[in-house]
Amino acid sequence: MAAAPAPAPAPAPAPAPRELPGADGRAKSRSLGRRAAAEAKRYLAFAIYLIVVFGTLILFSINIYARVDQDIPHYPSYHFYALGLINALVLAKFMLIAEAAKLGSLRLGRRITRGPLVYGILYRSLLFTAVLVAAYGLEEVLVGAWHGKAPGTVLPEMAGGPRGVLTFAWVMFVALLPYFAYREIGRVLGGGRLRVLLLRTPAAR
Repeated sequence: MAAAPAPAPAPAPAPAPRELPGADGRAKSRSLGRRAAAEAKRYLAFAIYLIVVFGTLILFSINIYARVDQDIPHYPSYHFYALGLINALVLAKFMLIAEAAKLGSLRLGRRITRGPLVYGILYRSLLFTAVLVAAYGLEEVLVGAWHGKAPGTVLPEMAGGPRGVLTFAWVMFVALLPYFAYREIGRVLGGGRLRVLLLRTPAAR
């Protein structure tokens, strides 16, 4: 009886791929780059949003001045309007810092966002209105300190007094409603579907 053929030797295991030196560092660098790009995109989006809001109010104020006084030299100087746009950039940065600190995402925020969507929109709009008002007050105090004024002198005059502060807060609250409505609806739909729905050309009926 013929002997059974000897089993073929098992193939040698393939050598594990060698990790190129510096690959982990490059991956971390790409991750940080993507995060920085995402943060810059969010900042620019909100800054542009505030610039549109403030720019609309500035155009409205120009019309009011034109109705009240026809003498153009009595208009506020151009630095008044430039300051409004600069405020939009500063407040957008404060907004980004507050979001990075997970403001509105603590226990109360999570409980509210689990309810009807409108509650989350109103809650975040109100919360971040308080942030923007506080940021505006801090900005006024710092500008006043630059000019040698004490906070006790600056704060009562902020935005023209308490009524002005309340008006500013109301404008910010109303302006934040559509912003957070977009954010919250987009969060529920997920995957950028709201942006696709808004930008996609609807099919012909």
